[in-house]
Amino acid sequence: MEVLRFLRFLCEQRRPLPIPTTSDDVSSKVFMVVGSNSGLGLDASVFLARQKLKLLIVTSRDSTKCKQTREAILERTDSGNNEGTAVEAWPLEMNSFDSVRAIVDRLAAREDSQLNVLVANAGVLLDDNFSSTPDGWELTLQVNYLSTALLSLLLLPYLIKSSTADSPSRLAIVSSVAHYSGPKYLKGARTWDRILETVNSKRFAKGAERYCVSKLMSMMFVRELEARLPNPTPVVVCAIDPGMCQTKMLAKSPARSLTFFSRTAEVGSRTLVHAAIGDEARTMHGRYLSSCKVGEESTYIASPEGKEFSRRLWDETIQLLSQIDSRIPEVVEKYLRSV
Repeated sequence: MEVLRFLRFLCEQRRPLPIPTTSDDVSSKVFMVVGSNSGLGLDASVFLARQKLKLLIVTSRDSTKCKQTREAILERTDSGNNEGTAVEAWPLEMNSFDSVRAIVDRLAAREDSQLNVLVANAGVLLDDNFSSTPDGWELTLQVNYLSTALLSLLLLPYLIKSSTADSPSRLAIVSSVAHYSGPKYLKGARTWDRILETVNSKRFAKGAERYCVSKLMSMMFVRELEARLPNPTPVVVCAIDPGMCQTKMLAKSPARSLTFFSRTAEVGSRTLVHAAIGDEARTMHGRYLSSCKVGEESTYIASPEGKEFSRRLWDETIQLLSQIDSRIPEVVEKYLRSV
């Protein structure tokens, strides 16, 4: 099964992807794209800026990169004139919980605190050296999963407030085809006392292992969040697989020998944009998007073992994030259902 899936993936990599379109009026909407200074995030931001949004907020790791990112977007679009999209670049360092909290505070301080679409694109793939963040978590785990979950939950109230019945807000979290490989690193997970502490340990010695597991966990976060949002949902949440793309991350990937099959960053970014503006948003809710369409996530997620792992992971995540930010319990209680 895995071999056939991999062969289908390689075939799909060579197929052209449609340029995303929308019938929705986005001129009154505010979008945020995380990790916009290069690669997928930059190309997605350029495309969105051309849609003449009310405001596009892009994030980069520091003020210098923010300035460069904004200038690059303006140069590649007509957003510098009075009729184009207003573009703001905000610093966000995903290896810092305080930085995540600060960008949420910045949005909250705006007069209308509007946010219609969040594209959580930031991610890292590291070598086998074990690196910890100032918060004490392994870098891949924090950037790809914990900080992404924290940002998503803290911004959920603003997404809900900005939603309408005809046009729900959207939360798109970038995943990866690598999530299919995640389950093979979870052998014996039923015996782990704490999932997050185990994944945070040097038991996961290789960078590729940590990456695959973090992307599987992100898929599970999407499914658990989807199950707890009201029906009909005010926020469409989905996971995105941009495919194997010609980015800096590919150069560090074990799959770098397959560069022939890789997409350009612009083509890969089309699935991000599709999740952000594509029509029939509710069909994407809780789903895994690949090549600008709904795909099938790992069968492990729907298995009894996978469901139990996912439930435990959600409970541990909410418990941890509640200690990091006191707003998390209120978000869970006010906006999410029990399952």
